[in-house]
Amino acid sequence: MHSIQMKLKAFSIFLICTTLLMPADAPAWGPAGHRIVGVEAMSMLDETARAAVAEILGGDSAALIHRACSWPDAVRETSQWEWSAPLHYVNIPRSSRHFDRQRDCPEGMCVTDAISRYANELGNPALSPEGRWQAFAWVCHLVGDLHQPLHAGYRDDRGGNYVDIEYRGEEANLHQFWDRVLIRSRLGANDSWSRPCSGQSWSGSRDTLSLSEVVRWTDESHALAGSSAYPPARVIDEKFAESSWLVIRQQWQKASRRLARILNATLGEGEINPDS
Repeated sequence: MHSIQMKLKAFSIFLICTTLLMPADAPAWGPAGHRIVGVEAMSMLDETARAAVAEILGGDSAALIHRACSWPDAVRETSQWEWSAPLHYVNIPRSSRHFDRQRDCPEGMCVTDAISRYANELGNPALSPEGRWQAFAWVCHLVGDLHQPLHAGYRDDRGGNYVDIEYRGEEANLHQFWDRVLIRSRLGANDSWSRPCSGQSWSGSRDTLSLSEVVRWTDESHALAGSSAYPPARVIDEKFAESSWLVIRQQWQKASRRLARILNATLGEGEINPDS
């Protein structure tokens, strides 16, 4: 017991240090989006899953959830975790409507396969406390990432990173517009809107999750990239910004609901079927 407590204390110090290293221009949804997805998902957990998450995180406060769900971005620039950068996205050819594992995810290094891998790790009770914390962090973070349409975008422009835009006088690329520029303009500097989507509380029904569903979520985000992510002109107007903000909020809601399904299946009263 003393050894486990010492390991947890050391890991907590590591978390604080790596969180302080998080770049101000963090990729993906940014801290606000990942916090929103994680906190919203907690409201949809069954009692067993909620208790398990609280044990893994050392509590169930919004601050602890926020720290975990944003952690993969905080460490991706470090030498220890730089290998993990491809886990945050999947690039799919513009000509294809569907994810192809062999073509789009060599050696399992993409967001689609990483969600399944870390979900399986999260459900392993023999994993160390540090390992389970990291598995939770990755599952929470990557489910959020996958629901940003350009994280399942086109290979030829690196998910919009090669598309220059301007919004309200700010120069950025399209990926940054979706990740942080628009969110910051709507939430404000203090990220004060903590529940922008109306979640569904746990109904008490036993849920069975197939990890093959993650491929469907990938195809869905890829289709959304084509239909909704690209503005008609380089200078983005308020009409496109408002329609994009609606998509973001809808995607946060989907991500929260699907994250809750994974957590209920791996830690709670649900079931997970990796083969169907």
